[in-house]
Amino acid sequence: MDHGKLKHLLAGVCGIVSCVTETGSTNTDARALLREFPDADTILLTADRQTGGRGRQGKSFESPEGGLYMTLVLKTGAPLHSVVNVTSCAAVAVTRALAKQNVPCGIKWVNDIYLNDAKLAGILVESLNDYTVMRSEYVIVGIGVNVARNIFPEGIHAVSLEEAGYSADAEKLCAEIVRELLAIRANGFDFSVCADEYRNRSIVLGQEVMFLRNGVTHCGTAESIDGSGGLVVRIGNKRHTLDSGEITLRLSGQNNKGDRV
Repeated sequence: MDHGKLKHLLAGVCGIVSCVTETGSTNTDARALLREFPDADTILLTADRQTGGRGRQGKSFESPEGGLYMTLVLKTGAPLHSVVNVTSCAAVAVTRALAKQNVPCGIKWVNDIYLNDAKLAGILVESLNDYTVMRSEYVIVGIGVNVARNIFPEGIHAVSLEEAGYSADAEKLCAEIVRELLAIRANGFDFSVCADEYRNRSIVLGQEVMFLRNGVTHCGTAESIDGSGGLVVRIGNKRHTLDSGEITLRLSGQNNKGDRV
């Protein structure tokens, strides 16, 4: 990542911009930077590769060289209930930024971005909360996008922009993602503002999915996404709403599961 170019693209938009060649996790580094700059409104960190990238539910997040690995820290001071949907909103922000570089992609509920039936990007959102007043002080939005051609570990069905025939400028893509996330923050992380867009970009609606609940695997049809970002799955005559977790679906003969790029 070209630090000078990125700072120029984000001049007047993002207060603190830090780019490193390698780190363990940009989300972890973000917490350290917040201790150093406790009054910062926005902090952006990028890395060319991560050695300890983290996905949702404690899973590892493969971060080989050739990807865009970024974390944007956003000051919120918002009620806790208003940041529940930051992950869904962030997924829309990433797809919008990619669309501006003419990359058509979809969202696999809840936090994965897919291109050509393979995983292109993943999102991990964390929140620093003050429970004495039930407010979120900061959200930490970690995003990984496969940019350059790479060899992914066995068992990971992923694709890069380069492999798919797209020429993406990593700095411009990063800057566009930041701008889209800032716009969503300006709307108070209101999922209703981008709910229709999320639904239109969903790759799971109408698909057969599997999910785990109380230790039991269930199979059904992904029917809709409700106003809170929950996935409504129909099993027979009953409907189940998933507010969190992970689903498995089959695309082009592949069993795509998990939060690793």
